[in-house]
Amino acid sequence: MTRSLLARPAVGLVTTASLLLGAPLASANGEEPPEEPKQDRTVLERVEALEQENKELKAGRAEDQARIEQLEGQVDVLGDEFEQISFRDIVPVIGDSYYGLGLGASKVYSLDQPGISIGGYGEMLYENFNGSTTDEIDFLRAVVYVGYKFNDDWVFNSEIEFEHASTDKGGSASVEFATLDRLINDAINARAGLLLNPMGFVNELHEPTAYLTATRSITETRIIPSTWRENGAGVYGEAGGVSYRAYVMNGLDAMGFTAQGLRGGRQKGSQALADDFALVVRGDWVGTPGLIVGGSVYMGDSGQGQMGLGATGTSIYEVHAEYRAGGVWARALAAMAELDDVAQLNAALGNTGAQSVGEELEGAYVEVGYDLLSLFDADSESSLSPYVRFETFDTQAAVPAGFSSDPLNDDEILTLGVNYQPISQIAIKLDYQDWDRGTDRWSLQLGYVF
Repeated sequence: MTRSLLARPAVGLVTTASLLLGAPLASANGEEPPEEPKQDRTVLERVEALEQENKELKAGRAEDQARIEQLEGQVDVLGDEFEQISFRDIVPVIGDSYYGLGLGASKVYSLDQPGISIGGYGEMLYENFNGSTTDEIDFLRAVVYVGYKFNDDWVFNSEIEFEHASTDKGGSASVEFATLDRLINDAINARAGLLLNPMGFVNELHEPTAYLTATRSITETRIIPSTWRENGAGVYGEAGGVSYRAYVMNGLDAMGFTAQGLRGGRQKGSQALADDFALVVRGDWVGTPGLIVGGSVYMGDSGQGQMGLGATGTSIYEVHAEYRAGGVWARALAAMAELDDVAQLNAALGNTGAQSVGEELEGAYVEVGYDLLSLFDADSESSLSPYVRFETFDTQAAVPAGFSSDPLNDDEILTLGVNYQPISQIAIKLDYQDWDRGTDRWSLQLGYVF
């Protein structure tokens, strides 16, 4: 009895030591120790499972992070491609001239699918009058073309112009043209809306890269009163090497005519008087590459039913030719206008003496330039073209009996200059104008088109 009691503490000590040291237990009588409790094995298994799950989660997160980074990279690439595609679709590159319009204005017609097209042009002009009057620098105009191609049959096109930079100093915003075209085939198409009168060169092609000189000619501003646009409709097309345009438009307003020309008679499509309409027809030979030869006729009344005026019949005629090839750029144009009922018009305007509106107006010019850089590289996008233009005009070539002409309205101008285009869409022009009677001047123009 005593021995058994003494043996129990010893067994407890061995058991405790074995637990502390992690050694297998043996019973005091040599028997195998009891099995590890079932709940302890379960805890270890759960710990191992959690550790395995944690490893799997970490591996999954790494895979997810790599996948996320891969997707983000793909999104960035797709975003860049989308921006490039969208920008290219909305602002197409400059291409060819279509249907009598400038390069920027023609872009909507070249779209491959329905969508919007944006283009534009602008010009800044500095004029130095050799001390005879105050010199001036003016951001003449900033223009935005907005067009929309509905489908292969219907196209909308427009030109919005901001003139002289600020309305605080006489600047303005106006619609230069806004047309809806029904495209049928090359030979005949229809156009309606606010139309550009298709006379001469500059009235339709007035982007600064479309003409040589720093300023537009007097003939194409006072006799063909660019930029001339009126409301109307008509047809246009090209067949057998001949292009044409024929429009019916609201007539001019004779109350805006002056001794200096017809420019003030433009109604510009704004609440235009429409008692009188006019017909304008233009034809050009375009079958020879680099050569354009043609002419146009405008006929209509300008009295517009106003009190004190007669019909004021107005006829304008012009012929023109242009040749561009091998570095040569040459143009010639002649225009004349004839007006009826001018004595009655003078009375309505209160004109006396040399203030009379001309019964006949005449003007003509010839200009030629040569790209010197073409001598070294015929395919160069840059050009450096010295040019010369001679112009004569008389806006009072004939006046009614009892009136006289102002000598300043009968003048000749010799223009010498240079046109530099670092790329085809940018023009920097410098020229000097020697007026026979008017004020001589230097002109510097910076222009662009896109």
